Amino acid sequence: MIANGVRPTGEVVSRVMTVEDYAQRNGPFFEKNGFFEQEAARSTDSFANIAHVFSSYESRHDKEDAKPFQRGINSIQLMNDGKRWWIVTIFWQGEDEKNRLPDKYLKKPTDPIN
Repeated sequence: MIANGVRPTGEVVSRVMTVEDYAQRNGPFFEKNGFFEQEAARSTDSFANIAHVFSSYESRHDKEDAKPFQRGINSIQLMNDGKRWWIVTIFWQGEDEKNRLPDKYLKKPTDPIN
């Protein structure tokens, strides 16, 4: 899992984490504030046993919240071993004032991976 973002200085940085690192780092905040992420749109490209998914997301503190507190894109790399799809990497970046989600990444999902 890799979080990507821009510091207030303009420096682009990434944080590489295991699933356990992510849970440990964010768990207390999520327990206190709630966290619900929903896919808003998806685009998929695949070849043979690999696929790349751009999954636009909306994050809310409560699943009933009308407006998300964060939107962004999950870049997900997948590998099929002949039996199922496996997640290889999840790399994401949240939307900010300088980087708004383009309309092409806000279309509803229509291309599931088989």
